[in-house]
Amino acid sequence: MQAFHSARRTYDHRIREQICRTRNPNLFPELRIPRSTTTSWLRRPLPTVVSCQPQPEDVRLLREQVDRLQTRVRRLAAVLRLQGALLRVSGFSMEHTHLPDGAAKEILLRAGVRARTTLPLAGILRILHLSPPRYHRWTRAEPECGLDDRSSCPWTSPAQLTPQEVSNVKEMIISSLYRHVPLHTLARYAQRIGKVFVSVSTWSKLVRERG
Repeated sequence: MQAFHSARRTYDHRIREQICRTRNPNLFPELRIPRSTTTSWLRRPLPTVVSCQPQPEDVRLLREQVDRLQTRVRRLAAVLRLQGALLRVSGFSMEHTHLPDGAAKEILLRAGVRARTTLPLAGILRILHLSPPRYHRWTRAEPECGLDDRSSCPWTSPAQLTPQEVSNVKEMIISSLYRHVPLHTLARYAQRIGKVFVSVSTWSKLVRERG
């Protein structure tokens, strides 16, 4: 005896969703959905559906997001064009600009670090008009010295005075307490009290250079 099986009918998941939400098993009479099928739908929770077709609401949200992003890109491009024109007119270029201030260098380095999440280093340096050797010289600067331009770093050249030592020398020289003290005596006194450990000749050189 040959068994005959009717083909199993399948329905779009949105049809089941609408019937379950309205609790109306006769919502789509033209589809002739069996009563047993709609009853089982109403008894069971809605299954998780993964669809490759975007829903109309999803399409609308995506289009709005794309429109906002395109507007933002156009505005950023306009800002960059204005800044580029301003730089060209002013003649400013990092290639021929001396930047002795360490804080200014740190601002550029921090901006470069943030930009590296989206741009390669070569592109960043090209935008900043900053040569790779100059950039790497800044990044390799001794932490104790900072990024301020100096003839030499006191931590890599021990004979070079630190700014604090220079300040201490100046403070003692211009102080009314030591105005009557000869320079060589003052230098030895500064060493004895642990304030400045430099030679008398260095004191004399500072006096001559800085008045």
